[in-house]
Amino acid sequence: MAAARDTAVQDLVVAGFGPSGIALAAAVEDHDDAAGGPPLAARYLEKAADSAWQPNLVLPGTDIQHHFLRDFATPRDARSRFTFPHYLQQSGRFYPFTLMGGYVSRLEWSDYVQWAARQVRGTVEYHREVLGIEPVTGPDGRVRTARVTSRDPRDGSLHTVEGRNVALATGHEPFVPELLRPHLGERVFHASRLLPALAALSGTPLRSIAVIGAGQTAGEIVLHLAAQHPDAEIHSLVRHAGFRMYELGHFSNEVYFPDETDYFYGLEGEQREQALEQARATNYAAVDPDVSTALYQAAYQDRFTGRNRLHMHRRTEVASVGQEDGGRVRLATEEVFTGERGVVTADAVVVCTGYREPVLPRQLAAFLPYLRLDPQGRPEVTRAHRAETTGDCEVGIYLDGLTEWRHGIGSATSFSQMAAKADTVHRDLRARLSRPAAPVAA
Repeated sequence: MAAARDTAVQDLVVAGFGPSGIALAAAVEDHDDAAGGPPLAARYLEKAADSAWQPNLVLPGTDIQHHFLRDFATPRDARSRFTFPHYLQQSGRFYPFTLMGGYVSRLEWSDYVQWAARQVRGTVEYHREVLGIEPVTGPDGRVRTARVTSRDPRDGSLHTVEGRNVALATGHEPFVPELLRPHLGERVFHASRLLPALAALSGTPLRSIAVIGAGQTAGEIVLHLAAQHPDAEIHSLVRHAGFRMYELGHFSNEVYFPDETDYFYGLEGEQREQALEQARATNYAAVDPDVSTALYQAAYQDRFTGRNRLHMHRRTEVASVGQEDGGRVRLATEEVFTGERGVVTADAVVVCTGYREPVLPRQLAAFLPYLRLDPQGRPEVTRAHRAETTGDCEVGIYLDGLTEWRHGIGSATSFSQMAAKADTVHRDLRARLSRPAAPVAA
């Protein structure tokens, strides 16, 4: 199928219009508003139908785990029209919100994300899944632009647009252990598909549901399922001694400050890996105090009443997966230390094994000859999240939220540095655009 081509060359093409893409657009437009003159030519592409934030995990009673002032713009410019306080003022909820305290609900934060996306005046195209980014060479053999090809999932049509700079803000990818991948489908699904997957099973009796994982999402899903399916048995399978709490120390959580990113970026390879490992306890494979308390109270109440419907399988991992008559899933389990074997049979299995950062985004395959790679095959990136390229490539390629291994835990999916990261990328972008282009060889 021939691709529909946009002939206008953009200053910036952004693949992904979730939080990272929105934060970058906010930085671009705040600068344009302040500077006046013609706005930066930017195009934002998003594969989904909208910019809803984790729409399949907006569960009743859940909240975000960061301060609401760490939004799309406040750390960069508190006067921005993209801030959460401005959203509250515009919605008429500023004063009621100030009486509540605590963290923002996921429902309201998701609404804020979509509100911020709607404030962007630049061209945003939804239903555009970016498939590839290809170098476009001039007569002298230099790469001066990149051709971004996207697909509309509704009809399969292809579309292309060229940019002098490209930012990949596509986020981390759902991770499913190899043992479970062949069984993904209606009965076994990643947590990122939770609500639609449960809706698809609405006509199926759910007598038993298994949740694999020990992070915040897993804890919230266990509580949600226990409340929504009061007659079902809920099996929680974790490899540790139970749900652990995040490392909540004030000093240890300064890893989400921009100064810590400067420190982390300055470390050598092995030092960075050790520092990242230390920081993981602040955000991965753990739950916040509210969820920990709620889970323990639910388990206690279950034992007290003698209902025995909430099964906490601690120090347990899945050894094999099978299917029984009627479509039920059979999980053979093993105790991680003693090797004791067991079986959990479930009508549905929710896989809460998190997300992974791609070593090299697949969309950049065609650019591989122009990228400088480290010994592990990862792109060399500047402090400004720009991939280092060969001397004959003038295209700026930004990995926005895809370099946790290089910039630290605060630079990836956390909102804590979303605005600061966007500011860093944007400043570098403007500096590049202000330099005169290399002359074209005769």
